[in-house]
Amino acid sequence: MDLGYGNSNQVMGEATAAVIQASFKAQEDALNSEMKRYDDLLNSTDDTLEAIRERRLAQMKKAQVQRTKWREMGHGTYSALGQGQHSVDVAREFFDAAKKSERMVVHFHRPSTRICDVFHSHLEKLAAKHLETRFVKIDVEGCDDSNRGGGGSASFLVEKLGVVIMPTVLIVKDRKAVHHIRGFDELGGTDDFSTNLLAYVLGEHDGIKRTEDEEMPEELLQQEQSRSGVNSVRIRKAYGGRRTLRDSEQDGR
Repeated sequence: MDLGYGNSNQVMGEATAAVIQASFKAQEDALNSEMKRYDDLLNSTDDTLEAIRERRLAQMKKAQVQRTKWREMGHGTYSALGQGQHSVDVAREFFDAAKKSERMVVHFHRPSTRICDVFHSHLEKLAAKHLETRFVKIDVEGCDDSNRGGGGSASFLVEKLGVVIMPTVLIVKDRKAVHHIRGFDELGGTDDFSTNLLAYVLGEHDGIKRTEDEEMPEELLQQEQSRSGVNSVRIRKAYGGRRTLRDSEQDGR
């Protein structure tokens, strides 16, 4: 269940200010830590520097192995599961992918619902940048049409995962459906949002790991400066009641 802060401009302003203050504090702490690390290096002996170098090389090799593994699992691209709503394998593909990947971002879309297209370009960019997360899309055209057979196994996913609005972006972590982004409410209530804002919302719910070069979304900075309620970005977190994909899988397979 999603909990929001309501529509009060004052509450939203205070919430946004708290987020920005926390972000600046984190940047300051990171800078101080980096300066201390450089000071330690200046005072290090040759043996210490060599140990640091070897440790760094080991970390780089481990990271490269992990990146290769992620790419073999389909990370780094924004791909379709099931290749259409009538595939009997789309639900199986979904659960198999959730077992293999620690993080998944799933876009439930309909080609006939044009506003779903807004997410495609943003998610494609984020997929290439955030290899730690698998980005996929599922076509649910016909899932609400009983005359067409209910959309195949995609209908099972729609029902079990609570997909009721198009578009819906589902964040999956450790085989649990942890958060739904339904429509554009969390993205300023408009389809004219930035990729950076979508990344921020995904990061708030651990759908992706934020990188050091990611900045506060311009939309949030403008909101703090103006303290206006126009298309207010809802800063929300999911609390409890998380349904595991294992439960859903056992219900329907």
